[in-house]
Amino acid sequence: MRFLKKDNGSITVEAALIIPLLLTFILFLTSLVKISIAEMALQEAVNETAQSVAHYSYLAMLAQNQIQSQTDGFVDSLTDNAAGKLGNDEVAEYILNKLGEVGKDVIPTSGEALNHFSDSVYQDIVKGMYQENVPSSSFFSPENIRVTNSSFPHGTSGDAADVKIEAENTMQMVLPFFEKEIKIKKVAVERGWVGN
Repeated sequence: MRFLKKDNGSITVEAALIIPLLLTFILFLTSLVKISIAEMALQEAVNETAQSVAHYSYLAMLAQNQIQSQTDGFVDSLTDNAAGKLGNDEVAEYILNKLGEVGKDVIPTSGEALNHFSDSVYQDIVKGMYQENVPSSSFFSPENIRVTNSSFPHGTSGDAADVKIEAENTMQMVLPFFEKEIKIKKVAVERGWVGN
């Protein structure tokens, strides 16, 4: 019976090596599922926001044209009044006309003005829609979502008629032995309903 070795404790050693690896693998798979859920929710939020803005962009274009015509009329009236006070001075009249043209270009239209603060407006909407699509937990926190690039339709042709929203979500994937920061970036481009 000297051929038999003592095997006491060998299963314990094997379990001590295998169980942490198995647990890490299972946690990794659940993290991948969570990341997939977050990715789909972010894409859905960005797409829904872009579609909503595109649907109402025609009304915004009508308002923009009204604002632009009012602005042009206001600048024209200022330059006409100033030119009327000058009398016959052609040089001053020419300078006032050029200043009026520059003034019309400097005053932003509503589409251009919206582009200046559209990131913050879109960010609140995207966060709200994202929060509707994910369970409430610290992993799916909408506070890490930020809109990095966006545009509002300010014309009727080419890229000027497009609604573009680009958002990113930063998440922490925590597994035994390591932690990794993951950034998910999604872009939605929708053609605005602005006519021809």
